[in-house]
Amino acid sequence: MTGEERRAALLARLAALPPERREALRALTLAGAASGRKAPAPAGGGAGGAAVPGVPGGTEAGRSWPLSFGQERLWFLNRFDPADTVYNTPWCVRLRGPVDAGALAAALTRVAGRHHVLRARFRLDGDRPVQVVMPAGPVPLEAAEVAGDPAPAVVELVNRPFDLESDPPLRAALMRLDDGTSLLCLVLHHIVVDGWSLDVLMRELAECYAALRERREPALEELPMQYTDFAVEDRRHDRTARLEYWTRTLAGVPVLDLPADLPRPARWTGRGGQEPLTVSGETVARLEEVARRERCTLFMALVAAYQAALGLLAGQDDLCVGVPVAGRGRTELAPLIGYFSTTLVLRADLSGDPAFRELLGRTRVTLLRGLQHADAPFEQILGGLRLPRDLSRPPLLQAMFNLHNMPKGDLLRTSMGDLEVEVYPVPPAGRTKAEVSVDLWRAGEGLGGVLDYGCDLFTAETARRFARVFTGLLERAGTGPDLRLSELGGG
Repeated sequence: MTGEERRAALLARLAALPPERREALRALTLAGAASGRKAPAPAGGGAGGAAVPGVPGGTEAGRSWPLSFGQERLWFLNRFDPADTVYNTPWCVRLRGPVDAGALAAALTRVAGRHHVLRARFRLDGDRPVQVVMPAGPVPLEAAEVAGDPAPAVVELVNRPFDLESDPPLRAALMRLDDGTSLLCLVLHHIVVDGWSLDVLMRELAECYAALRERREPALEELPMQYTDFAVEDRRHDRTARLEYWTRTLAGVPVLDLPADLPRPARWTGRGGQEPLTVSGETVARLEEVARRERCTLFMALVAAYQAALGLLAGQDDLCVGVPVAGRGRTELAPLIGYFSTTLVLRADLSGDPAFRELLGRTRVTLLRGLQHADAPFEQILGGLRLPRDLSRPPLLQAMFNLHNMPKGDLLRTSMGDLEVEVYPVPPAGRTKAEVSVDLWRAGEGLGGVLDYGCDLFTAETARRFARVFTGLLERAGTGPDLRLSELGGG
């Protein structure tokens, strides 16, 4: 089947879907949010079907595998809009010292040889999408000399679309800067990676690079399985009971209707802006103490405060917030690279103007119950809810929240072989998956973070006001957990 025939078959398949399912897939631009922050990186593999050391079963090159439910969602989105780069996942580091570009390319090749999903192509087999593992081979490492500020070159690399049918889902570039340092920039499509995976990738890349420089074999653990094995298992699970839970829990949920500065476009575009956030160490310590007394975590307290802030801003006591979770409930999934993360839909109950302490208890119950049903695919939840069509906003989840607490020791590493390593913050790409989205991470004793917002709806000043309401509420909740929500507002 030619490329044009495949596209025609896809369009025919999409046209046959019920309208609500078709539009849900079209607008599903936030379902993969998770997980990784945009934001919160020896010898090459064998050829053909030859086995790769430390990899069970060899490459099985050319074999078709099903997509996991999460992958299928992202595949549909890519087919609807191949130019959309909102799911391009970057990681960049500055390297100080003499970089061996050949060893770096070979190290990338070794990692891709171990993890089949990094060599996958996503194609139609009849009327269904599949992933085909390509033979192990060299991973290209683009080289560039960059004068001045490297940010424009990095943004261009990050915003270059992936052709998932023909090209690898991983691209890498080594940029030589005029200050004598280099930038290693990795960009992967979210269909093969999540935040946890980036830590695995950087750990194995550093070990393989060091081993090449030291003329030894890399010390890499044997992989217990491949992501393609997980995808097969994912398709076999019976999730009927979990889907019934979500459709029952989310029935009748309203949209989050934040006051907008600009007329809402007829179609959600994903154009975004970003504002910084900071939470002091004193505020974090007080919130942690409040959370402990209520048998909660800091994460639960932050989510509760975010829900409260949104409710006050929108004048609603019923709303949903999306929360990404790792989706790696089994130990054998820990060393794998792949897209495991999923999004929990947390329905907030702000009715009765509760005290923050009471809201925290409600949030705890909602989160724990959600985690018990976390493996229900978001697309299937949407299909079960049969929400009214509205292309002007992301479906179900207009707001997202993420506290980055996944493994990151290798993401933040300070060395790679004989090189010094420093994280290079990727400049904002001007894209967002939700109307408002908060990402927080540990910064010393406190928290740093960003608020992403849809700039088709809100001005930068309004986004800054949203951020002030949230951080101010955190401060007041920490010192006065018995204050009611109406007393916690401000900004």
